[in-house]
Amino acid sequence: MTLTASRPAPVRTGPRHRWLPGVDPRSARLTAESALLGVVVGAAVVAPWTREGYLLLLDWVAGPHQAITPGLYGLDPAALDALPYRLITHALRSVVGAGATSWLIIFAYFPIVASGVSALAAGGRRRRHPAALFACCNPFVVERIQAGHVAFLLSVALLSWLLASAVRARRRDRWFAARPAGWYALAMAVGPHAAWLGGVALLAVTLLPRPRKRDLLRMGFVVAAAGCIYSYAVALLLSAILTVRVGGQDLEVYAPHAGPGGLLATLVSLRGFWRGAADSSPQVALGFIPAAVMVLAAVAGLARLCRRGPVAGAPLAALAVVGVLLGAGIHGPLGGAYRTAFDVLPLFAAMREQQKWVALTMLAYAVGIGVAVEALYGVCRSARPLAARLPAAGSLVAVAGVYAVVAPSLVWGLGGSVTVSRYPESWYAADKIMGSGTESVLFLPWHEYQPFGFTGNRTVATPAGAFFRRPVISSDAVELGPVRTNSMSRRMAYVQRLVAAGGAGAFGRLVAPLGVRYVVLARERETDEYGWLAAQPDLRQVLRTPDLGVYRVEARGTGRVVGARGGGYDDALRLAARGALGTEAVLPGGAAREPLPSAASGGIRRLSSTSWRVEAGKPGWVVIPEEWSTGWSAGNRPTRATAAGTVAIDAGESAVTVRYTPWRWLRIGLAASLLSVTVLVAAGLVEHRRELWHWWWGDAPQVRRPRRPERSTRRGRSRPAHAARRERRPSPGTDRSGADGRR
Repeated sequence: MTLTASRPAPVRTGPRHRWLPGVDPRSARLTAESALLGVVVGAAVVAPWTREGYLLLLDWVAGPHQAITPGLYGLDPAALDALPYRLITHALRSVVGAGATSWLIIFAYFPIVASGVSALAAGGRRRRHPAALFACCNPFVVERIQAGHVAFLLSVALLSWLLASAVRARRRDRWFAARPAGWYALAMAVGPHAAWLGGVALLAVTLLPRPRKRDLLRMGFVVAAAGCIYSYAVALLLSAILTVRVGGQDLEVYAPHAGPGGLLATLVSLRGFWRGAADSSPQVALGFIPAAVMVLAAVAGLARLCRRGPVAGAPLAALAVVGVLLGAGIHGPLGGAYRTAFDVLPLFAAMREQQKWVALTMLAYAVGIGVAVEALYGVCRSARPLAARLPAAGSLVAVAGVYAVVAPSLVWGLGGSVTVSRYPESWYAADKIMGSGTESVLFLPWHEYQPFGFTGNRTVATPAGAFFRRPVISSDAVELGPVRTNSMSRRMAYVQRLVAAGGAGAFGRLVAPLGVRYVVLARERETDEYGWLAAQPDLRQVLRTPDLGVYRVEARGTGRVVGARGGGYDDALRLAARGALGTEAVLPGGAAREPLPSAASGGIRRLSSTSWRVEAGKPGWVVIPEEWSTGWSAGNRPTRATAAGTVAIDAGESAVTVRYTPWRWLRIGLAASLLSVTVLVAAGLVEHRRELWHWWWGDAPQVRRPRRPERSTRRGRSRPAHAARRERRPSPGTDRSGADGRR
């Protein structure tokens, strides 16, 4: 009898999908079930917002003419937002409308975070579904939705998938993993805070427990690959574009708000939004007992997970603690280190609102509570004495009570506290009168955040820019204690001084160099304080209603003004007060040029968001109504900043095109950011090429070869050496890490 070599059977880690061998059908099914649970919760939250109207929150507003902000092109120092998320949101807005987009983005958080936390928790339904439900229904989510931090919440949801893929990559023990890099890049593309939150999460998964050289190298590769998403930021720095000014006072203003139990108790219970008891802050009715139950269940679950699955349990337990410590910010035990990082680390200013670190604690809590519920359910189902099962059943009821306490503050439009808003008819009438065009609308009162009657007197971001068809100039001053504004815009500072001076007697002529054609006043709370508008000789009222007033600026101040005066803001005010200011450019430190006062204007038209065309005409100064920057270029013609913070060009007789040159580099940076996401997706496909091969072509047919008898030896018959080597070699698609994916 002879022995023949046979093909070794592949080592299976469990049942696999018929067409996707790398996917565990049971795990995928449970993850899909958790996502469906998130869909149900999300639908319960946004259901009242699907009605006709627009969702207006503190930092999340919508309107019928919402468009990409000038920050996309680097033209707005207070809103540099050229990230893929902004473009995707705008594309969605174009398809389904601004009203639907405002709640669809919020809805997306729930299935994404539910499925991500489910994949991170692993295990069965009794662990996954409670974890997914907690990630959807907790005080942190309630606070952030009411604050309108929609992009931030969406990035947190993507971080749950980052954690899940990072844990899986460590168990598979490969040098590089495309999935964590892809999720990290997507999270950063949605919100800049994810760069720091995700970095700390990756560090925890890498270092705990007992890192090896391969783990450190894998983390470095993941961070480097995902970091390419911020190619746009590199273009910003190289172009020297002004961004917002953030200083040490911001840390005080945006420090977490301590509740009745103190700062530590507030953060541990996943609360502490800096606005505290302001009118737009959520009131989550989470008492001491539900908060204690939540924390105890999370701690017990994480401790159990650390013992049974340290690859996931150890980093999650560390993140739960780190989230609270960093969430305390400058008022916590790491306050000194936090201030130092704020001053030293590049881009750490994004974490000026310190309580956002609690997002890491929330994700860790979700998994811990899921593990605790699974353990308690196991005790209740076991054959132990009734005396042991009753406390477990009571604990399950107590954990369910946490969900029951938080849910009323979340579902049905945050407990009915936030409804969609309908803009007054006067706003539509004003938009019809003003029409469309490139000349701007100046919106008053001059506040970035203010309450309106149609929002139920809730404070929201001024929504004029999302409503009117014309470009809108509105305040970007946060007005928080010592921090009046973070803006470095010269135009905004100019208007702020004019408003504080009550128009200075010639408001229309003074704002004309900004390209302002209309001034709109919301007559709600500060009507008397803006009574000086009616006394301005260069403003003509074209609409007056009980809640809105519209004035047309009669003066002109842009285009080929030809003449120029030397002087600054104070000089312009003096000239305007005595009627000696025309349409000429006022140039700080510049020389005068006749005629003075000038009556010329016009001769310019916008070609695109970053270019203007100056038609041929009399040589002299041309005022372009754009934020001053050295990036504006008109060929070899000199450019200067005006007293109003706009662009002045010393043009000749011939026509000239004025372009914003940094947009060329910003466009390349944005394209590189989008390309990096595409490359990471492709890398993920290559990483799992065998799985895709099986999915597309099916299992390759086995070719039967004739068996040859083996030679015998003196000590007996044995298989040839090459057959033994083939048995030791893993078959294609086999996980080297063993049955549970761990080495």
